[in-house]
Amino acid sequence: MSNAAEEEKIKKKVRETFEEFIENFSSDAVEAALSSGAESVGHDYLDQCRQMANNERSTLYVDFRHVQQHQSDLADAIQAEYYHFEPTLRDALREVMRREHAEYATDDKDFVVNFFNMPVQQCIRDLRTDKIAKLISFQGTVTRTSEVRPELLVAVFQCELCGARSDPVEQQFKYSEPVKCKNASCPNQKEWKLLSSTEGTKFVDWQRVRVQENVAEIPAGSMPRTMDVILRGENVERAKAGDKCVFCGSLIVVPAVGQLAAPGERVEVVQKIDTRNPTEGVTGLNALGTRDLTYKLAFLAASVQPAEARFGYVSIRDDSDEAILESFTAQVRLPPSLRPPLLRRAVHPRLHAS
Repeated sequence: MSNAAEEEKIKKKVRETFEEFIENFSSDAVEAALSSGAESVGHDYLDQCRQMANNERSTLYVDFRHVQQHQSDLADAIQAEYYHFEPTLRDALREVMRREHAEYATDDKDFVVNFFNMPVQQCIRDLRTDKIAKLISFQGTVTRTSEVRPELLVAVFQCELCGARSDPVEQQFKYSEPVKCKNASCPNQKEWKLLSSTEGTKFVDWQRVRVQENVAEIPAGSMPRTMDVILRGENVERAKAGDKCVFCGSLIVVPAVGQLAAPGERVEVVQKIDTRNPTEGVTGLNALGTRDLTYKLAFLAASVQPAEARFGYVSIRDDSDEAILESFTAQVRLPPSLRPPLLRRAVHPRLHAS
């Protein structure tokens, strides 16, 4: 069996297993089985699919621990090759939505699967190349957010010489045009017009946030590390500057083109052929000196959650006495006489105001 056929077989198995998980998983199945009067149990993700159709949403939020409980082999495959299987998981969700809510799951509707509650939380310093394309999560403090912009995911182009339309071209973190016109008699290779209002062209909301590692994770004498996180779709605007959040998704590699030029300059690579020396090849980066094209790691987030109270975090946007008291665990809700000075000052700031 060829590698392509084997890969398709694996994808089919992952798709079928994930469909079965969505349709059959129930978090209260054990409790219902032990209860003598229970005749039926609810299905967590079928109920969520129903809510998606009723509220016109397109994202299914999956607790990764549920996948581990239901089918450990599926969980291992998703965690090891998440970026590779992510389109397959979306296809599985689309098939379930078509069977359960055919009137809502039309052909132009795209669905997304977002995982959360990973068993291990990584630190920013641990995000290295060995974790590229795997499903991981990490936590940190948001220091900067960009505005929400449209990102082109799939594009349909029109040839400006003959007017033929291209097949949908998937964009890979950069603007990509067709290699050649699909009309066999047309020589066009670079004169294209983007059909932004065509059915095959798809845009999605896009936002980039800068995340810095938490103070407790910084080794002594070291500077804090940062990571650029890409948010798409319903995840945009879920993280604000100052928030401590948990991001779940995968590491990707993107070209660090912005480092090659000074602010305001445009970097271009042009093909210049000298008729006297036709073997000169591709030039155009001479003005940049000896600097080479470099790459950097970025994080493509599948879900964003505020850091929970069990991690010891407090929301900085709500500093009222009631919010602070509510954020403390029962273990630290001690009588005032037993509270440390810093804790007493946090709970009763007015009494310690100077």
